[in-house]
Amino acid sequence: MKNSLRPVISLREALVSGCDERIFLDPITHKNKYFLDPAQSEGLFQRGSCTCGTLTPSGLKSAQHFLESYPDRHYESLIAEQAGRIRALFSPTDEFDVFFGPSGSDMMYLPLLFQSLLRPGKKIVNIVSCPEELGSGSKMAAEAKYYATYTQFGETVEKETLLDNSLTSQVEYLDARGADGRILDRKELIKCIVQDNPDAALIGNLVFGSKSGISDDLNIIDEVEQEVMWVVDMCQFRTDNALVHSLLQKGAMVMITGSKFFQSPPFCGALLVPRQWTDALRRVQIVSPVSIFNRLFSAYDMPASLPGLRKGLERRENAGLRLRWNVALDEMEAYARWTAAETNEVIQDWNAAVTDRLRNSRLFELMPDQEMTNDSIVSFMVKVNDEPLNNEQLKTLFKTLVTSQQSGFEGPFQNVFIGQPVQYGQCSFIRLAIGSYSVRKLLERGGFYGANDMHLISLIEKTALDLFS
Repeated sequence: MKNSLRPVISLREALVSGCDERIFLDPITHKNKYFLDPAQSEGLFQRGSCTCGTLTPSGLKSAQHFLESYPDRHYESLIAEQAGRIRALFSPTDEFDVFFGPSGSDMMYLPLLFQSLLRPGKKIVNIVSCPEELGSGSKMAAEAKYYATYTQFGETVEKETLLDNSLTSQVEYLDARGADGRILDRKELIKCIVQDNPDAALIGNLVFGSKSGISDDLNIIDEVEQEVMWVVDMCQFRTDNALVHSLLQKGAMVMITGSKFFQSPPFCGALLVPRQWTDALRRVQIVSPVSIFNRLFSAYDMPASLPGLRKGLERRENAGLRLRWNVALDEMEAYARWTAAETNEVIQDWNAAVTDRLRNSRLFELMPDQEMTNDSIVSFMVKVNDEPLNNEQLKTLFKTLVTSQQSGFEGPFQNVFIGQPVQYGQCSFIRLAIGSYSVRKLLERGGFYGANDMHLISLIEKTALDLFS
């Protein structure tokens, strides 16, 4: 069935629609808050790890093809198709449903909705691991507050205010790192919180791959006997499919995005929910809590198998979200054509070369426990005159690097992008990360080749010295 009333939209219009102000463009520079043009597909050497990436050359083709067909697509069938592609890629044998949303931060709202329906009247205790290394809006979303000024529908809301006074969330934050930068063990703390709240509606937000690649000990899911709604944040999506399958089999929800490792433009989020939870939601009487979320979600963001949940939400389309997920899924499918052994070898070679280069510079110090993080991200402090740069200084370094035209790269690269500074306590670090498109390009030329990565590190050294020595 065609929808001939749907207007034709431009690529740039689609890329900057359907999320919050993080994707708005400056009217003068035509860049977003990360100093990037989301439609750029050439000339950028991308080693960033956050959700603000631009279109890759293959992503540009994917986006253009999608926009050509979008005016004639039936939106409901498009949603079903994208959910089916996610299932086919990551866990085709598991029974789970896909909930969509603009970003990973929006996915933090869904467990609050689920618990308010499944355990009405119960106090919600929301355990959040590694809050300083999650998305910028995740903490406010965990507290049942609006994390942005604009919704995916372009409507304004009052940031940092509760969605509704009837919905509250007692949040227990568990830091990722100690004052010395070492990764903390949060397992026993989580168990204590669970034991101290035997009558609460518990949500356990774990992390597998934070901004610096930190992962929780996921064995806790098997070790805790009390009922907890476990949600594993895999928004960086730097993982093998076997782990996704294992978590879904355990009844854990998995939070993903297509705009980090898989290098889709921002923003596109999804929550994979095991069928045991959606079956439970189907059995409850859907009442007022759903309407609280009407400004944040469309009926289409919920699976068609939950008509009661959809009934409390308006049917509103989001062309930008569908475009971004289409780009992400095309990239995921292209990446899946290579074996895990092939892609992992390139990532490990990249990690070894980058960490070795950083270790041999007097300006850099690898973050503690680097070996405990994901191989596709390398986190490090920058030092000038033996003093670590603080968060504000690293922000200046970051802006100078990504807004300046660069030279000396092999290939058509004139600009660079790296991971934004991450603060913990009074300290801060930056990151280099490699994404799926970059891995594929290296595989196509025969394997890892590090000349451009080494040049990027030299540029960071030079920029730091120019700014702060």
